[in-house]
Formats: sequence, structure tokens, C-alpha cells
Amino acid sequence: MARPLSGSTARGVPRSGSSAGGGDAAAPAGRPRGSRDRGPQLPATGITVAVLAFVGVALLVGAAVFAGGSPGTPTTAPSGEALASGRPAPTQDTPGESPRASSAPSAEPSPTPAGPTELPLALVAPVTDLRQTVSLASLRKELAAGRVAVPCGVTALTLSGTPAAVDAATCVDASKITTAVRATRPRLGLLPAALVTPRVKVLRVGGADLFGSPSIRAKPYPLGATVKTPPASWVAFDVADVRTLISTGDTCPDRGVSHQTNTLGKGWDWALGGGTAKYTGIHMDRRFDGPDGNGWPVVDAVRSGNDGAVKKLISDAEITLNDFECPMTSSFRQHDTGTVFSIDPKVAPFLARNGIDAVTLASNHITDQGVGPLRETLALFKKNGIKTFGAGMNLAAAMKPAVLDIRGVRFAFVGFNEVPGSTPASATAAGVTWLTEANVRESIAAARKVADVVIAVPQWWPEYRANFTSRQKTQVQLFFDAGADQVIGHGTHWSGPSSITQDDRGFHVVMASHGNFLFGQDWSRQTQEGVIAEVTFVGSRVAQLRLHPYIMLDQAQANLTNPTTDGKFILDQVWSNSILK
Repeated sequence: MARPLSGSTARGVPRSGSSAGGGDAAAPAGRPRGSRDRGPQLPATGITVAVLAFVGVALLVGAAVFAGGSPGTPTTAPSGEALASGRPAPTQDTPGESPRASSAPSAEPSPTPAGPTELPLALVAPVTDLRQTVSLASLRKELAAGRVAVPCGVTALTLSGTPAAVDAATCVDASKITTAVRATRPRLGLLPAALVTPRVKVLRVGGADLFGSPSIRAKPYPLGATVKTPPASWVAFDVADVRTLISTGDTCPDRGVSHQTNTLGKGWDWALGGGTAKYTGIHMDRRFDGPDGNGWPVVDAVRSGNDGAVKKLISDAEITLNDFECPMTSSFRQHDTGTVFSIDPKVAPFLARNGIDAVTLASNHITDQGVGPLRETLALFKKNGIKTFGAGMNLAAAMKPAVLDIRGVRFAFVGFNEVPGSTPASATAAGVTWLTEANVRESIAAARKVADVVIAVPQWWPEYRANFTSRQKTQVQLFFDAGADQVIGHGTHWSGPSSITQDDRGFHVVMASHGNFLFGQDWSRQTQEGVIAEVTFVGSRVAQLRLHPYIMLDQAQANLTNPTTDGKFILDQVWSNSILK
């Protein structure tokens, strides 16, 4: 089952967005795709790994740069560029990587750097830690109090260029820091960035983050270390190899969303113009019985400023994925009630303006209005430069992967539905890709041929639950056995659990469901609240899964919540049901 995972990338290659076997529609005006394509270089600071120049030519062999070709065909990088990146040849010490065959001449193994070296360290915590950032002042206090696991071999630490306390006598072997931070104490640790895996959560340091979105990665990174003789695996990291994927939840902007944007005239951009919100109370809604027959708790909340924070979050990523469940059609009409939907065609350019790159159409509502509106939906997304998958005018089209090339690493998405409602596609009939073993194996095999990272995107049944079912666990294993790398699920209208596991191909992340995003259901806090998932890759290797909680206001507009206070409920719902190995 072992399959080489390509970790090298072509620096500076613009994102083509081309899918296998087809051309790409021009991006709409006002949507500068190219601005999100190039990953920032690590800012030039006192901790930059560029000081590895003295390591020698042997470290440079294998620091591959691809000139528009496949990530599996490396060439030797010019020495100046390799020295600027500080990235040595890939080794098997890199987490999740497997050795790759290469047509390039064989090189000697990279030696351990022979002398004091400066390199960035990531601040890590348990995956379930609710914090997103730690201030420099707080980190300095934690270090001084000995509450941070520091890897053995670190002889000095700096925070924004100022020395910070480090006690070599209480160090922890770098291979054990992940275990250490998952124990009761300490709750924080420092890891060489190259050793970060999804088993820990990277926290921002003073708002800077080596694993964050492009704009955040561009900030000067303040946390560095001096290491006397670091292993080669510690320095095998280049921030230019980082790529982020944002995934949003269930989207069907009819009913409450269309009421606000169209009926009340607020306009579509208002729907993704949300900022932050804070809770003012909780009351019982008795429209439905609830778990004890007495209704469901519902959150009362108000906006607290920061307009545009949601748009900034979802557009500031190399790829933004959306679960689009309902058909757009020129004959749409507003539905105030019911469960048969139609969507304003203006939504396609609206989503494009707000950074959406790809949408799964494998849902239980996409054929609500028949074949004609499905065809309209496909055409509208194509016209606006948004990739579609999971539905089509026949089964072959529905199973065709959506492929996006992000600086030389190709990401492929395939979608499946098992929620009753939509018509299953067949050889001669339009519809959705149904979640069957045959469809899963065939579509993932096709994606595997054209991509470095394959992501399965199921819409799961039953709805309105927060746990993994035994059937769902079996399906997840099917996805991985068929060759998928990661799973990003949708469709249950609640935020569902995650799993983080590892096998001989590396780490696998599963996000079961996100909750409602542009889909108004205000009868319970489980349907009001949701999470935006941020998945970070280093090359083709998954390195992080981090969640951003939000609440839907007016059944129409997502607003971010503080993860350590108001957002704690929905994050606890996710993590308490998750499988974290």
C-alpha cells in the first residue's frame, strides 16, 4: 500500500486551476486568483534558516525546483535559491514522507549540519486546545516558568530577537514532544517546523504562524532557536512549501439567506460580510421536540464588529472548498418554507468574488428543480471559474475529479452523496455520484492518476448527528483503501467529529461535517453554530487541521465566535466525538 508522497514544489508557479482533460474558464473580474498563488518566503529575520549556507553543496542536492512539470521530476536548484530557502534535500525523517524514485543522479545522504544553526520553532499544543494564538509576553512567562517542552539540543531561544529563558536540564527529546503536550503537563511545546504533524495544533505566536494562510505566513516570525548540531530532519522545512485549504459548510442560499439578500435588499455580498459575534443568552425553542421532548436550546447573539472577517478567512487560502447543495436557475423563486429549493444565479459570481475555488454538488438537493437547472448550475460555476465535482450530466462527468494545481502540487477532489433526495447519475442520466464502493474506487483511482493529493468529499447520511456511525467508519476506510489521502465531509447540518490517523502512506485527516454555512436553520444551537475547517499541507503532506467556530445570524450570515468562550460549545462537540490516535 505504500505510495510515494511528493513533497517538493515548483516555487512561484502560478495556479492554473486546470482540471484533467479540460480547459479552464477565465477568472471573473474582481477576483485576483494570482494573488493567492504564491506562498510567501520566510521573512528575513535573525532566525531564518538561510544561515545554513555553510552546510555545503551536499545539502542542496535534491532541493528540487520544478519548471512547470510534474512534482515527481526534480531538478537541482540553483545554489543561490537553495541557500535562500534553507531547505536541504528531502529525507525519510520528514514526517509522513516516503522515499521517491527519481530520474536525477543519485546523491549522497544529506549530512547533519556541522555547527550552531538557527531555525524557527513552532509553538504546539494538543489538537483539542481551543486557543488560536499566544502572545509573546505570555509565551515568555510560560518559558520562564518551565511550562513549555523545549527540544533537547536547543541552546538558545529568541522571541522577536530578544533572548528567552531555556533550561537545557529539563529538555524533552524532540520525538517525544507530541506525547508531552498531550499529557496533563506541560500543555505547550516547541517543535522544529519540519517535525509538525496533525497530532498537535500549531498556535500563532503574537499573530504570526508558519502554517497559516498566505497573509499570516507573510508576517515576520518571532520564535527561533539556536541548535548546536541539528539533525537534518529538523531543518527540512521551507515555508514556501506550505499551502492552506479552507472548507466551508452546508450551503443552500434559499429561505433565510435569500430573504435577507434579495427580499430585504441587503445584497449577496452582505451574506459573507460577517465579522464577529458574542452571545447574550440562551432560550428554549419548542418547534421541535428535542432530545428530551422539551425543545432545543437556541443561542441569542449580537454582532461585535470586525465586519468582513469571514470573507477574509475564507478567501485567504490557496484553495477554498464549499459544499453547494441546491440548483441555481433563472427561474428561481424565494422559498420561505419547505425543503425544495432554487437559487439565484447571482450566487455563482458572488461566491467567486469571495474566494471559492471548488464546490461539491454531490448532495440531496441539487436535482430539486430537475435536469435543466442542474445544467444551468454547472454552466454558471464554469463561467465564473469555480470547479465542480460530484454531479454532472452523466455518471462519468459526475465522477470526474476537480483538479487545482497550487504551485506544482495538484489537489484532486471527488464527491459522493448518500442522502435521499437527488437523482443518482447513470451512464445516460444526469445526477449525483452515489456513495457506492464501485463509484468510490473508480473515481478515486482516476483522481490518483492526475493528482498528488486526493481528497474525498462525501455527503453523509443520516443527518443531524455529531458522532461517527459504524457505517461511516467503514466508508472512511474504503476511501483510504481506494487511495484517497484526506476526507472532508458535509451534509449533516451539524458540526461532526474529526479523525487523525496514520498508516504507511502518512497522516490522514477526516472532517465529518461542518454544520450550516449559508443554510439557515435557527431552531437549535447545533444548527446555528458551525466550524470552518483549515487544513494545512507542506508539499503534499498534511500537517494541520484547525477549526474556526462561527454562528449564523438572521439565518443568513456567518459571524466568527471566540473559540475559548462562545465558540467552545461547538468545538467541544467536534472534539469530544473525534478519533485522535
